[in-house]
Amino acid sequence: MKIRSLEALCLAGTGQQGAYGAPYGSIVRIETDDGLVGYGETDSMPNVIQAIVDAPYLNQLMSGLRALLIGQDPRETAKLWSLMCRGTTNYGRDGPTRHAMAAVDIALWDIKGKAAGKPLHALLGGAQRKELRVYASHPLGDTPEQSRDHARRLVEAGFGAIKFGWHPLGPDPALDTEIVRALRAGAGDDIDLLIDGGMAWDLPAAIDRCRRFAEYDIYWLEEPLPAYDLNSYAALNQAVDIQIAAGELASTYVELAPLIEGRAVDVLQVDLSRTGLTEAMRIAELANLNGIPCVNHTYSYDLNLAVSLHFMATIDLVSLCEYQVTPNEIRDHLIVDRPRPVDGWLAVPDGPGLGVTVDESALERFRVNR
Repeated sequence: MKIRSLEALCLAGTGQQGAYGAPYGSIVRIETDDGLVGYGETDSMPNVIQAIVDAPYLNQLMSGLRALLIGQDPRETAKLWSLMCRGTTNYGRDGPTRHAMAAVDIALWDIKGKAAGKPLHALLGGAQRKELRVYASHPLGDTPEQSRDHARRLVEAGFGAIKFGWHPLGPDPALDTEIVRALRAGAGDDIDLLIDGGMAWDLPAAIDRCRRFAEYDIYWLEEPLPAYDLNSYAALNQAVDIQIAAGELASTYVELAPLIEGRAVDVLQVDLSRTGLTEAMRIAELANLNGIPCVNHTYSYDLNLAVSLHFMATIDLVSLCEYQVTPNEIRDHLIVDRPRPVDGWLAVPDGPGLGVTVDESALERFRVNR
């Protein structure tokens, strides 16, 4: 089996950018010489990803991804990951280069599973769990009262864990406290409430917010500090009792290892659309050795969600599973058999490969820069 074609597709919806509704997308589509098709995605700048895939081969350390992979056996995922790492050494070892590699890696695993007639979790050593408890991600309202009502509606929809964050959290300690108070009032006492700080604070402010939020029984505080302020994360985690979660912006083992080994987080967020599955398994192994559970970060679409479900089904330590609940034009149409939670739990796909089906007509409808 050989790779016959590899393309990066830029997607664009017609809606406006929302807090949890990006109207853009970056999808990789790989086809083999015997007609198997694999799909991957990355939450990154679509045109940059396309350029990294389309770039020519210049030398063994500087090549576009397509030029490296055409003619290769897509089932050799470890070999091809190493090939991509080496072939991009001279122009990018993190950031969008790794994002493009992640999308390609997911598509390769999709083909590998389809070729074997098995779901990815079977190729990763077998599922330790068949379903995952989800938390619903939702933007805050413009007022604390609106946020309270959003929380109440999510609980009424059957979610036992909910997350809110970003704007208007930030500069006003009193307003931040009022927002969390309102969310707890809307959720009730028995619901796990997660708060996403959206990198809004420095270390003293983050410690202050943790103390202010303590009486509202926060399940975790996510990314309260700038993503790469590792020393402050370690200091925060030592100073407060609330669980601290972070890691979503990282794309490599090298980036995430200091968070893990420095005990800077209690929960490690891994966005597989930025790391890829091959790298994510290495990251999870290190996290497990240090007793830190992994969770998915899934802001984008259901290809990312599907590969994340396989990932979390097989690794040793997991926490909750992120699920986007706000409407999104691309997300709502791209996958025919979208994973849907039932009573706050999400089943791990059991079909070959990723176990979800891309609607090719939707892919063409949202595609730009053909």
